[in-house]
Amino acid sequence: NRSSGSRTRVSRRPDTMLVTLWAVVSVVGATSIPWWNIKLAEDQGPNVCVVEELSGTKHRIWTECKYWKSRDICGEKPLIRYECCEGFKQITGTQGCTGVKPLKNIIDTARDLGALKFVKYIEDSGLDSELSKEGPYTIFAPSDEAFKEMSREQKSRLDNYKGNALNPILLYHIVDGRITSTHFKGDMFLISRYEGRKLRINKYSSRVETINCATIQRKDHEATNGVVHIIDSILDPMFTVSRDLAELVVQDGRFQELTKAMDQAGYMNKLRSVQQQSATILAPSDEAFQRISQKRLTRIMNDNTARQALLENHILPHVMCTPAVIGEHKVRTLGLEKVVFDCDKLGVKVGNKPLRSEFTLGENGVIYVLDHVLLPDRAKSLIQLAEDEKLSSFLQLVRFAGLEDAFENFGEYTVFAPSEAAMFALPEVTLKDLRSDRDKAHKFVLYHATQGRIKTNFMSDNQVMMSLDNENQLRLQLYRSTSGSGIVHGVEGALIKIPDREGINGVMHIINKVLFPATRSSGEILKENATYSIFLDAMNKVTKDNPNIFDLTKPATFFVPTDQAFNRLGNARLQRILTDNIYLTKTLKNHISEQMICTEPLEPGLQYSIPTRLNVVEITSQNGKIKVNDATVIHSDILSTNGIIHIINKVLLPDQNYD
Repeated sequence: NRSSGSRTRVSRRPDTMLVTLWAVVSVVGATSIPWWNIKLAEDQGPNVCVVEELSGTKHRIWTECKYWKSRDICGEKPLIRYECCEGFKQITGTQGCTGVKPLKNIIDTARDLGALKFVKYIEDSGLDSELSKEGPYTIFAPSDEAFKEMSREQKSRLDNYKGNALNPILLYHIVDGRITSTHFKGDMFLISRYEGRKLRINKYSSRVETINCATIQRKDHEATNGVVHIIDSILDPMFTVSRDLAELVVQDGRFQELTKAMDQAGYMNKLRSVQQQSATILAPSDEAFQRISQKRLTRIMNDNTARQALLENHILPHVMCTPAVIGEHKVRTLGLEKVVFDCDKLGVKVGNKPLRSEFTLGENGVIYVLDHVLLPDRAKSLIQLAEDEKLSSFLQLVRFAGLEDAFENFGEYTVFAPSEAAMFALPEVTLKDLRSDRDKAHKFVLYHATQGRIKTNFMSDNQVMMSLDNENQLRLQLYRSTSGSGIVHGVEGALIKIPDREGINGVMHIINKVLFPATRSSGEILKENATYSIFLDAMNKVTKDNPNIFDLTKPATFFVPTDQAFNRLGNARLQRILTDNIYLTKTLKNHISEQMICTEPLEPGLQYSIPTRLNVVEITSQNGKIKVNDATVIHSDILSTNGIIHIINKVLLPDQNYD
């Protein structure tokens, strides 16, 4: 990173400089660093590196990189400045940093880096005589700002060891050997010189590296007898205990509710059994649990699945250090969900609420204290899930209908909840009517729900279930799709846009249309319009001779030609068809599919082969038009009690000539 910049400046020939700059752009292009950032870095001269800092916070990183992509830190733009890279210095009259610093021992190197207070404590303890001559050692030296933030208790313990080279805090910052950042790995342990106590190194995608969750601000400063890294906090062995996370939770005293839940779920043994693995526990305090109503908490704790989901939602399968959070970051838990970390100038948040800065490091991870409980979906009621999805219009009707308590505390139900956009797509007069007539609102809400937990992996095409109104059925549809799982699920012509939000008392699916029960059969709907008389007469003729030839009680799709479409066949041809009962039956069967086919999930550019009761028709969607073979759908998606109707402008004759 640095050497490419140096070569660019050494060159005197323009063509060489262009070649070198092109090489630089090629190297950094993969990281999407804008060209102006590259040019700005090139203008600084050789051996110059970026320092990233955010005013008013502890965020300050000497990157040891010449090229650095600008980014937001906790919602704000950090200051980017340039300093000499490690080991170099400026020479008067030259651009960049062309002077090479002499190597010094680790004490003098730490002093030069501004760790004056740490060096003073080292000297007062008498450790300097060893550290300045022997080695090699690696020192993680706290900055002077870190000492300003230390507690009185820490200061007292440091002061009490003056003149004593066995100072626990100082020894805890020292490791035998020369360890640079090239050796760092995620969840790597180093052995300190204090009783062999461990130090935990972590690396994150945010380019933050930590030791015991303190940020390593400056790294890899070479010395004659070791390496110096500057960190932003004091490493205190008092806050790093040689106990596993399970012991820490039990013995802390603030987590009795959490301990009880873990005992009931057998999670204590699970945490102990994975002692060699690392984890983060976001531990809600007893006060946090008290913020949940006793009725709801009891139900969660008595529901094995909900309780397990709750516990898993507070355990991350790796060590999460808060300095690594520089913006919104979704972190997978042991459960099915992710928790969201974010930050601003005031600090880090989890679940959109402040996270305390205090933490405890154990043998196999870290514990943070939460002032709130992170409820996963499985521990939430259907009402809470609807609130999460901001379904305010549907919720307004639920409450107006007097059904909030049912969906909050009872059931197991499956709810097909219309999105906010679906609710506002209703005619204003319809929405106003629902909001003013309690009985209509009650029926409306009940029609959008059914008994039991029905997730999409247990749905089948043409599956029928009774809605909670106990009068009208809900019919499910499955369609192929080029995205996601390859299947789109629907109910009564509406598509499920957000599936399987499973709560403690049921499952919620968010749909893109409001549902109203069909009240008339397909035949009754068609009889209301004289335009379809030929199709109806043909159906009556065939079923009169054979009443059971069509099972019209099950959901079906009817492709209904208009009278005009039949008349286009010509009178003579039409009469021959109508008088030939066998061929007429085949023709009608070719217009009926045993699947309920809605037009909305049909994707442009695809051809859908749909079996009819006779053959297969090909359906396409192109330029906003739906075609069934060579017929165009002129009215679509007319729901009936026994299926769905699409009006077409041509007759779908069977595969044979009939002239």
